[in-house]
Parts: sequence; C-alpha cells; structure tokens
Amino acid sequence: MAEICVLGLGYVGLPTASLLATSGFQVLGVDINREVVASLNAGKTVLKEVGLDAVVRQAVASGNLTASTAPEPSDTFVICVPTPTTPEHGVDLEAVKSVAKAIAPVLRRGNLVILESTSPIGTTRDVVGKILARTGMRPGADFDLCYCPERVLPGNTIHELVNNSRVVGGCTPQAALRAKAMYERFCRGSIAIADDLTAELCKLMENTYRDVNIAVANVFARIAEESGVDIWQAISLANLHPRVNILSPGPGVGGHCIPVDPWFLIEQHPQLTGLLRAAREVNDTQGPRMLARLVGTSMIPRGGKLAILGAAYKAEIDDPRESPAYLLAAAAIGAGLEVAIHDPLVEPGTYHGHDVSNDLGATLDGADAAVLVTEHSAYRTLSSRFFSRHMRGRLIGDCRNWLNHQALRLAGFTVVRLGAGEVATPALGGEIPVVAFGGVAT
Repeated sequence: MAEICVLGLGYVGLPTASLLATSGFQVLGVDINREVVASLNAGKTVLKEVGLDAVVRQAVASGNLTASTAPEPSDTFVICVPTPTTPEHGVDLEAVKSVAKAIAPVLRRGNLVILESTSPIGTTRDVVGKILARTGMRPGADFDLCYCPERVLPGNTIHELVNNSRVVGGCTPQAALRAKAMYERFCRGSIAIADDLTAELCKLMENTYRDVNIAVANVFARIAEESGVDIWQAISLANLHPRVNILSPGPGVGGHCIPVDPWFLIEQHPQLTGLLRAAREVNDTQGPRMLARLVGTSMIPRGGKLAILGAAYKAEIDDPRESPAYLLAAAAIGAGLEVAIHDPLVEPGTYHGHDVSNDLGATLDGADAAVLVTEHSAYRTLSSRFFSRHMRGRLIGDCRNWLNHQALRLAGFTVVRLGAGEVATPALGGEIPVVAFGGVAT
C-alpha cells in the first residue's frame, strides 16, 4: 500500500510524485497512458524539464516511486489531471470526474484527497466531494478533502515546486493542516492555509490578472500603431514611474493556464466578467491583427506563403500548448494563404491542426512573408542573408521586437513591428522611408 497516490503524470503530476518520493514517501504514480507508465518504471521521462530526469531517476532507484494505470489503496490521493476548455470556452472537467470515480473503489476512512488541477470555484466540494460521497463516506467526516493548486512555470517546474509559496484550501481546517504537512516535506516556500473556495478563486485570479495585464499592454500597442508611436520606447519611459510596470506587448498568450483560466470565471459569472472577456478577445486577436497589417502592405500575393517562426507559447521552452501561433496560422489559412511553421525546440508534429517543423530553411523557402511569434534565442542572430537566401518575398513581421530590423531593411526587407506606428520600408540609400499603418509601403 502506497502512502501517496498521484493521479496524472504530466507536467505537474510527475515532478510532484518524484519530489514526494525523494522526500521519503512511498508513491504510486497513475496515468492512463501505458507508455508514460512504462517509461517511469524504467526511470525515464519524456518531459523536458530542468532537473527532472535526475529527480525521476533518484525516486525510482530508491524504490519509493512506481507507476501503474490504476489507483490502489493509499493514505493520500493527489489529483493532477488536465482541466481544458472546450472549443466554446466551456470548462471540461471530465478528467477530474473520471479520476474521482477511479479513486472511489479504493477510498478508505481517514484518507486525504487533494485536487491540484485548476478548477472552477466549487469543484473540490461539489464535483470531487460529491462523487466520493457516493461511497457512503462524507468529506470532512470520514475522509479529508483539499484543494492545492500548482504555481509553476513550465521549463522550470522542479525549482518552482520546491521554492514557490503555495495555498492549501481545506474543506475543513484539519484537511488543510494534513495537506500542509505533506507539502512541507519538499516545499521550501511558505504554505498558507485557506478554505477550498478561496484557494480555487485565488488560482483563477492569479492567471486572469496576468491575462488582463498582457491585454492592457496589447491595447497600448494598438493605440501606438494608430498614433505613429513606438510602443517599446513609450513603455520603457512609462515604466520609469515608480508605481508603473507595464508588460511587453506580443502576439497573444498561450500555455495551459493564462488563456484558459479566465474562462472558468467568465462561464460561472458572465454578468460580472466583461473586462475579462474583453481581455481574452484582445489577446486572441493579436495574431490576426498582425496578419492584417502584413496583408495591408500589398506585398503578399493571393495564395502566397507565410512562414511563422515560433510554435512554443513562450521563449526557450518546447511547449506548444495554446500558442498564439496557431491563431495566426488559422487566420492566414482563412485568408487563402499557405502556412509553414518552424520552431527550434518543439518536437516536429501536428499541434492544433498545424504542422511544426525544425527545418528553418524549408519553412522559409519560397515564403512571401515571415513573422516572428516566439522570441527564441535561436532567432535573435538570424541574418538578413539567411532570410534573403530562402524567401521569395521581402516582408518581415516581428511580434516581439526581437529581430535585427536595421540589417533587414538594409537588405531590402520591409519590416512591420508590433506596436510601431509605421511600416519601415527598405533603405535604398539615404534615410529609411516610412508610411503610416494602413497605407501602402513603397
């Protein structure tokens, strides 16, 4: 019998199970993917997280971590499964419900059940609690029930699980104290105690706050584009104010949290969340807006090719989930363009219906325009000669203010920068001519 059963061995579940095992707990990791289970039992992982391989090997070698496709009786159950949104932005709790039903047959009096998955307010007690109550045991009386959301940054999960502060939301004070004692075995950050509803709202507030602040920066960028201002300079100057910290604008937001979590609040409280919905709309239309600016130069022929640089949702990681690149790609295809997507880190394959390649030359070959979405360091030093050698056209969009614009212009490229109130055309001797957004570059 394991002391702890961790259900879901993804980006959060596997590191959590491994850290618990290296802290001395006997841990059973559960996942429906047999390949994941077999890999873990062999002491391996396919997840590319700094330090994770070493922790997994140590946990498995100690004998404290094993994996299975089904839960077994344990003292504690930790649920770490995905809670995505539907295409209509509704919340999909099927994985949480399925795991709760799988726990029910092996649940025993005195057990502790912890939900870590990001969830709408009330999920812990009204979904997990009610499913487990069908066993005849009551949460808070016969077993303890908690909500303890993760706060991690993909690519640095081990460090953040160990060092970040956490909020433990117990359905009862006893449940919260039990969960806190478990996390204290490996967590160096502070651990605050609250009730489950407060902890659920706290998690959703954190990522929604970030989404809204990114949207504010993107709205400022749009205003700059229409006002003939360079937003990058304007933000650097505004941030000299001691109480102002405007974020950088960009092509939108991605990942498994920020573009998803606000919808949990919007769905539950549609009359109160107009601001949150507006932020979502702004961030989700940044890519299509950049496409419109590129097409507005009249330099992309009908049926032309657009190369998109960056499929990961943020720099220097291999995670393509909910990347804004796919909204841009969908808009381009809808406009009748051919699309090719490159990323130096994302595993080649199909994501959100779009193919991603690691071959930059092939992605750019014959392209009429290219647009940078993700500020990978590999793109920072791309030469104008490389673009010239592969591209048919001479149009570059930069959503991150990341490329060497001066070199590109000197090589004959027209550069469209997100947040810049002009389209800079090639330097053909003398000063670089510019035209206002909405005009035609000449």
